[in-house]
Amino acid sequence: MFNFKNRKKKALNTIDENTTMKVPRLAESTTNVSLDSTSGGSEENIPASQEHTQRFLSQHSAILAATLGRTQSSSRTIPTLSRQPNNFFELVLIRAGVQLDQGDSLILACDHVSIVSKLRDIFMSASSYTDKLETFKTGLNAAMAPKSKLVQKLLIGCTVDAAGEEQIYQSQNSMFMNFLMIDFLRDPCVDVLLNKIEEVATADRVLSGRAAIPMPLLPLMLTQLRYLTVSHKVQIYSRIEGIFNRATKSAKLDIIANAELILDASMHDEFVELLNINYSSTEELFHMTTVHTLSNLSLSDRTQAKLRLRILEFATSGSCSDTTLPHLIRLLLNILKMDTDESVRDLICSLREIFNWRHRDQNSNTADNKKSQLELFGFLELGLIRSKRFYQAWQRSAGSLPADGFTSLDIIILLLLIKVNEDNSLYIENILRRRIKLEHITVSILEEVKLHYKHILEQHINTLMNILHDFMREKHRTVSDFAKSSYSILFRIFDSIQKNILKKLLELTCDKSSPHLTTMALELLRELQRKSSKDVQNCAALLIPMLDRISDLTLTQTRLAMDLLCHVAFPDPKLSACLQLQEQVDMVVKKQLINSTDNIKKQGIIGCVQLIDAMARIENDAVEHDDSQISVDNVDSLPEGRGKMSANLIIRTESSIANSAESLALFYEELATVFNQRYDGTSIGDLDSQFIAWACELVTLRFQASFVTEDVPETIKGIKLEYQMNINELDESNANTESDVLSIGINISKLVLSPKAKACDSIYVLAPLFNCVRVLYKHRHHDSLENINALLGCAIVLPSFFEADNYLAVFDNFATDQQNDILCIYFHTVNWMRVSISAFASQRDPATRRRVLSRLGELIRIEQRIKPLLARAPSDFVAPPYQFLTNAKQSAMNQKRQGAKAAAKHNATATEPDLTGNQTTIADFTIKVGPCKSIKTKIDFEQMYGTREKYRPMEVEIIMLLVEQKLVLTHQLEKDQVGEFLGLLEFRFLLEDMVLKLDAAVLGQQDSSDADSFRPHLAKPEDFICDLLPCLLEVNKYLITLATAIDNELTKVNHVYSNLDLFKEQFNYIKTCFGLCIRLFALYFAWSGWGDKSQAELLHKSLFKLHPKEQWKSYKQKTVPQLATLTFEYFLKYEKSVLSLSTAVQLHRLLRSLLTVGSLEVDASQPRYQQGDDLRSLCGKLLRRKWFHYSGTLDKGGQCNIYLDELVKGFLKKSTCKSQSELLSDLVKQCSILNTKDKALNSFPNFKKANFPLLFRGLCEVLIHSLSGQISVDSHGDKLKLWESTVDLLNGLLNIVQLVEQPRNFGLFLKHSLLFLKLLLQHGMRALESIVRDDPERLTRFLHELQKVTRFLHQLCCHSKSIKNTAIISYIPSLRETIETLVFRVKALLAANNCHSAFHMGNMINRDLHGDSIITPVGSFAGEANSDEELPGDDTSVDETVLGDDMGITTASVSTRPSDGSRSKSSSRSKCF
Repeated sequence: MFNFKNRKKKALNTIDENTTMKVPRLAESTTNVSLDSTSGGSEENIPASQEHTQRFLSQHSAILAATLGRTQSSSRTIPTLSRQPNNFFELVLIRAGVQLDQGDSLILACDHVSIVSKLRDIFMSASSYTDKLETFKTGLNAAMAPKSKLVQKLLIGCTVDAAGEEQIYQSQNSMFMNFLMIDFLRDPCVDVLLNKIEEVATADRVLSGRAAIPMPLLPLMLTQLRYLTVSHKVQIYSRIEGIFNRATKSAKLDIIANAELILDASMHDEFVELLNINYSSTEELFHMTTVHTLSNLSLSDRTQAKLRLRILEFATSGSCSDTTLPHLIRLLLNILKMDTDESVRDLICSLREIFNWRHRDQNSNTADNKKSQLELFGFLELGLIRSKRFYQAWQRSAGSLPADGFTSLDIIILLLLIKVNEDNSLYIENILRRRIKLEHITVSILEEVKLHYKHILEQHINTLMNILHDFMREKHRTVSDFAKSSYSILFRIFDSIQKNILKKLLELTCDKSSPHLTTMALELLRELQRKSSKDVQNCAALLIPMLDRISDLTLTQTRLAMDLLCHVAFPDPKLSACLQLQEQVDMVVKKQLINSTDNIKKQGIIGCVQLIDAMARIENDAVEHDDSQISVDNVDSLPEGRGKMSANLIIRTESSIANSAESLALFYEELATVFNQRYDGTSIGDLDSQFIAWACELVTLRFQASFVTEDVPETIKGIKLEYQMNINELDESNANTESDVLSIGINISKLVLSPKAKACDSIYVLAPLFNCVRVLYKHRHHDSLENINALLGCAIVLPSFFEADNYLAVFDNFATDQQNDILCIYFHTVNWMRVSISAFASQRDPATRRRVLSRLGELIRIEQRIKPLLARAPSDFVAPPYQFLTNAKQSAMNQKRQGAKAAAKHNATATEPDLTGNQTTIADFTIKVGPCKSIKTKIDFEQMYGTREKYRPMEVEIIMLLVEQKLVLTHQLEKDQVGEFLGLLEFRFLLEDMVLKLDAAVLGQQDSSDADSFRPHLAKPEDFICDLLPCLLEVNKYLITLATAIDNELTKVNHVYSNLDLFKEQFNYIKTCFGLCIRLFALYFAWSGWGDKSQAELLHKSLFKLHPKEQWKSYKQKTVPQLATLTFEYFLKYEKSVLSLSTAVQLHRLLRSLLTVGSLEVDASQPRYQQGDDLRSLCGKLLRRKWFHYSGTLDKGGQCNIYLDELVKGFLKKSTCKSQSELLSDLVKQCSILNTKDKALNSFPNFKKANFPLLFRGLCEVLIHSLSGQISVDSHGDKLKLWESTVDLLNGLLNIVQLVEQPRNFGLFLKHSLLFLKLLLQHGMRALESIVRDDPERLTRFLHELQKVTRFLHQLCCHSKSIKNTAIISYIPSLRETIETLVFRVKALLAANNCHSAFHMGNMINRDLHGDSIITPVGSFAGEANSDEELPGDDTSVDETVLGDDMGITTASVSTRPSDGSRSKSSSRSKCF
């Protein structure tokens, strides 16, 4: 360590006899300054007179020396002196065995304990002790001068070079510390040290020692005080305070850095006060050094509260750096040492305020600083680990926050809570699940987490993935959609977990227990492949095991799986292909094609189509080719590559299925679907142009050969045929066209009555093949169908009798087989007209548009004429299939099973009219009608089609008929209007079809008997949503027209809603179209995809374009929340035009969706409270109106109740205690009228006794929800007031239950009363404790009101048990233990306050609801029917998180009841339990 070899080469200092101190050699008995001073280092060598503190310090040094193993004996010899001492101070050190000038530190000849002993002996044996002490102090003062060579050596650790030891070691203790360990030297040394600290601290520059490595002196000097914090605490603090006030900036930081060591704990509060005085600016106060020091100080509650306010001020000032924030949070967490509920609540509030402010601050970039973010949440995690109170408080806070208060911070905290205590993971999952169900949080919160907490989220991503994995299995659609969207976002955010996400989704696809879950996982995988094709391509090998699962999938799932696998196997040419997956997929589809099992063969067809599509998409350039000029004679003419492989696969597939018409139809339908996907230039390439040219010519020739005829019609099977509905000749543009083109027809009747042998000529192939033809033509000719437009208006070969006035009589005279054939002909005709109209609907040519509208009118007319034929049809007639995924025979059996019961069940269980199945209850199709007897078909304005009317859905292009088309408000167009205008019938037809498709795209709803009836036509729902925008603008114009017509008619009838003029046929059509328009908008804005940032521009455009065109320029600059508010107000005005209950519910859904859309972005200028009040007010108005059916009768039934239930929930949502009380008061006055038969409430005219439980259930639910929401809010006022008001409301409900004896109400009241009692036990007892001494009379009143409820519950349980009402009996055990716990808790409370004599318990007599004693069991009235109405099931949204996780209710088997005033000699157990 030091170069000791050079010691002897250093010259000795010259001794000046006149200046050096002469030390006479005196006798040992007087002033023995012998160098052989004994030290020993043991406790026996410490004088007994030494004070306690010194004795302790000496012992400390002895222990330290023993630990180092360097305790020296007294016989050590001192090395030769290197120079003569300059003063007495140096002489003492030298004689004690200290070398002053060797190296940068003092070298000791023995350990510190020995040095201290020698120093003490030198002074104790010296004469003129006092003078020597002063002389030593003077020398020390000089040595401590900033310019002295010794000052740094005295303050830093020493080098111990003891004789007889081989090693030299560095000691951590300084020489100055040795001085402080001698009692009589301590005070002089402290004086010198404090003076020098003051001198150094107030110097205009930082003073350092004079050494090879100079060190700042002030921190070294301050460090010496750490051994005196107890003995000299007052002296040190007073001097430090004065020094601090006059110190320089850097010196202050040095003092602050050492404050924890040099100041006694009792002085910490005063020091913080000193800091507050000196640093008025929070930025100066919370320097990093200060923050570290403050974190380690012992502060009082008062000081910490002041400090918390300063921290809050600084953290939200914009001056707090990201590196400082974690340490400020750590400083805040010191409040946890107080460990009180109030301090923890204040801490959580402060933390929320800090984080929320930094989220709003645009300049904050905490998310980018990974180290600071991880450090910050590391401190929070430590706080959660150390404080159980802090953990539980934050858990409760996350569960009880209002909807707008739950932020991305809470997501991270919940993940931390799970990490800290995994046992609570289920409870925390329930908190999230409940909030998602209530739509308090949407997937946009993950975007916020990504923005603010990306790094900490990545650290806890596995926890979040496990939660999402559980949510994917959730049956509740909102929760599963949240998980699905979350996976998509996380896949984009973190590259590191992409494989993990794919593995979890693949695991879900293998879950055989839930087909819905498999479908959802496959949809998500396909979505990830489309949006992040490159990332999924990198994990292609992971997908190979999915091929083993293909045989277990349904056909819909097979389409999704093969879509994914084929496009990964054959990706965009710019990406690297997976050769292994290519081989596996090719092998699997070939095996499936040759399989004899029908389902597996269909899987092979679907797989081949997806493979054809993937291989053919090889073009990426945006250059438009003139494909119409390309001609390809055969497959061999195609160039080598993926396009030719696709063509060969088409030939191979057709040859494999050539004997099955259904398989061919499925093949062409699937081809049309995949080829119809638009090229977006990102996820998929465009189809190879030469392949398209070849395929287009192929299918066109096949269609022409099989289905186009010019033969003269003939009579087949006794049915006369003729060409009908040829509208091509009406077109002036065809004047120069060859006559043979105008004379062609579609040979439908002949193919039905006399089918050809080849499967490719089957009538089933007609519509699918033409659909494929038009898709390929559009690709080849850039959306133009001019070359095949003759097919739109060409004639159709049909039975001649159908157009006659007596066609029903003629139909009745046909035999059963003939009737079946005729109906099949017209079903195929309708399907052909639908596919041809859809194909040409997007053509802009005026003549083509006229023919399309004319054809549409013919289609509607034929469908209406078929309805009475179906009523007369044979009972075994089944409509021919229009889709071929499901087995045709199985579909036929399913349709036969459906009847009136199926329709009734549908009405009872559906949450809204499921129009996707084309179901209605118009007529019972089993009715037999006599020949020539006419039947007038009743028009159903709610559902367009009956259970047997299964027609092919229109293609998505049909929506273009709404663009730039005039509407005439009549349902029968004049001849000159046909082809020029839309009538109400045509408009309704188009709206119904749009609603069905939008329903499938937004909600994913399908008819269970016709799986996949809409999905093939909506390959990418987001594209359909995008296409809808121009149509919606037109629909908005029609909506204004319809609303004006309705308002005018209402004015004519003076707003009397029961006036018969409002139920005429034409006006009913107007009302129906108005309702469909509202439903269309409701579905459009309910799309979950609006939460995706990529759809923000489309959403913005959709909102501002709904307003008048002159306002577009100004509205274009507004934000989405602002536009949502304006659109909300716009649609709210249509309330006066709503004349049917279904439309009222759709309007409510539309406004609710606009509220959700408006909250996707944060905009402080757009508070949602007012809109929420407006929505509740709207529901109230709608409930107070009397609703009528389209026939003019009062609306009622199961579907009506479902609608009313939705409006009740909207009306009561977030109701205040005052509004609930007013409503209950009104109902108590009115509800007795319900006991009269067929009488309804005056204020709510749609509620009779049978469906009154809907309203009563809503009142019960809102009481519990509002109570659980308010108890979580920190209130410093009257805590009992909330419980008093809730008990008053509960008694109001009790009055209604007693006035209207409805069995359903009894169960509802008991269920929600039990929840109230549990909440009272958990949260209300503290309120009772706070009032028992201050106002005992008030407590008595509260318990008396509560006793009314519990007594009725007792009677209800007794009564229900006597009549064996199992629905209520099931609640008895839980109710019994809850009331028992409540009784004993109240008794304990009164006993603790010396009021136990006021409490009595006794047996209650078992009575029924009328107060009569129960003697013998009587017959049950539990089965009494509210038979004329069907009610929706109870809402189960109240879950575990309402009651909390620490509900202290035991599983006792007996119950204690409140007393009825009589004392009991035994116990309080009631016999009814």
